[in-house]
Amino acid sequence: MYIDEPVKFMRKERDLTLIEMNPKQYLVIACDSDGGIGNKLQDTVNVSEETIAQFAVRVPLFEIIACGAKPFMVIDCLSVEMDPTGKKILSEIKRYVREAGITEDVQFNGSTEENVPTVQTGIGITVLGMVDKQHLSIGSSQLGDEVLCIGNPKSGPEHDIYTGDPEIVSLKDLLKLRKNHRVRDILPAGSKGVRYEAEQISQSTELDFVQNRETSIDFMQSAGPSTCVLVTTSKKSIKEITEQVQAPVHRIGELLKRS
Repeated sequence: MYIDEPVKFMRKERDLTLIEMNPKQYLVIACDSDGGIGNKLQDTVNVSEETIAQFAVRVPLFEIIACGAKPFMVIDCLSVEMDPTGKKILSEIKRYVREAGITEDVQFNGSTEENVPTVQTGIGITVLGMVDKQHLSIGSSQLGDEVLCIGNPKSGPEHDIYTGDPEIVSLKDLLKLRKNHRVRDILPAGSKGVRYEAEQISQSTELDFVQNRETSIDFMQSAGPSTCVLVTTSKKSIKEITEQVQAPVHRIGELLKRS
């Protein structure tokens, strides 16, 4: 398929850009940025290069996987020098995404700042993925589905966040969830919190999200670098999903017919 005017083949879905590449596939684009987080002089939140690398790439990577797409490329724009900061960040990004199948040098591109000395860390990450239209899971929730929050919403500097934290959803958890055919929608939560993502599910399905009043989840707490994801599934599948992941699973509500 020859694309003469790309804009005619583009559409926005939540935090994603979708481009129709041919009658059967979409190119999916997700991006995120971080600033003032690192170990430079004027960084507000002090963490290692490895930590900021993991969480910077995690957000767009999770978005791509959650919608049903297969990630195939990472573009990193680093507002730091290559040596030593950039090298450490890049090395950790490559290590982290291997689990998602991104392993070849050709699957990475990016830039660093070599002209101006930097005193604060800045990172922009874009992840590309491909998905068959029939496997795009956005808006796949159904009437009566339970909405689960897998992982706890956390954000720095309020919380101490690290990728091995058993209270946050891991990449391994997410990959398992996406392969589970009983899982419908998956929405990574971010700085707008769990409530916002639950409303996104409601809008895309034209169903009402009815909150479980007994849940202990703070619906307004920022989930920072996607420390939790919202999942929709049938009631009978909750036990299976709970046993499948390491992160805590919270029943936060259900999808009902709009009155």
